[in-house]
Amino acid sequence: MQFAKTNALLLLQITLLAANPNTVFSTDQDAAERLLAQAQQEANVIGNDYLRKTTLQAIAVAEENANNSQSALRIASEIIEQDDRDLTLMEIVEAQVKSNRISTAFRTAGKIVDETARAAAMESIAVAQLALGDNTGALQTANLISVEESRSGALMHIAISKAQSGNVISSIKMAQQIRSHFRRDLALQGITLIQMKGGDILGALTTARLIESRLSRAKVYREIAAAQTRVGRKDETRVWIDGLESPLERASALLGAANGLLEEQTIRSESPCVRNID
Repeated sequence: MQFAKTNALLLLQITLLAANPNTVFSTDQDAAERLLAQAQQEANVIGNDYLRKTTLQAIAVAEENANNSQSALRIASEIIEQDDRDLTLMEIVEAQVKSNRISTAFRTAGKIVDETARAAAMESIAVAQLALGDNTGALQTANLISVEESRSGALMHIAISKAQSGNVISSIKMAQQIRSHFRRDLALQGITLIQMKGGDILGALTTARLIESRLSRAKVYREIAAAQTRVGRKDETRVWIDGLESPLERASALLGAANGLLEEQTIRSESPCVRNID
């Protein structure tokens, strides 16, 4: 769908430029604003409802990317169907958080009528706050989200961010409070891999045991076994693999160990020091 939107906008721009080849603008910003205004005029008279809607959505996002929030919101408000209007506002929020305009994004999210769509927009804002290093703000935003899945998604990102900053105990506690089983497991998987990469294998194995999904837990054991085997800890790895509770976990971990050995062998064979010279 995004491809179709982009193509629709580009096609409008090319058509307009071809019709007015001698038009001269003082700046690229002026050029973009005039093109977008003309694009909207053309879009408003598109006969097909779906094509008109998707083209207007693309123009609204382009207006936002040009820092014309007022125009973007005006175009969104003129879209008739509420679901389509909410989708456009969500895309505007995405554009706003990408340019770090958090306060503006909050105001735009507040205009979204559908609760689920508004919650998804708020989750995007929380993730953007995390990227800016505002963990406190991200948590406050997460607590404002009314839909459980989106709130759990925001908390998942916050928990992983805590682990990345070295606060593993706090991150695990937060992950365990996430109500969505799927999001909680994703948070714990992320924390486990961070511990593994930091060399805390015992901690990683302990955290992995908290993962509820048997398949997800087994996949994490596979990653840990592969990483440990690659660095030469074959015997230690086999010890904890033998102590795993289920055949699924042991099979997955053994697969990881085998993969680690094969990768290690490939690295050795490609090393200039061990290549055979014919």
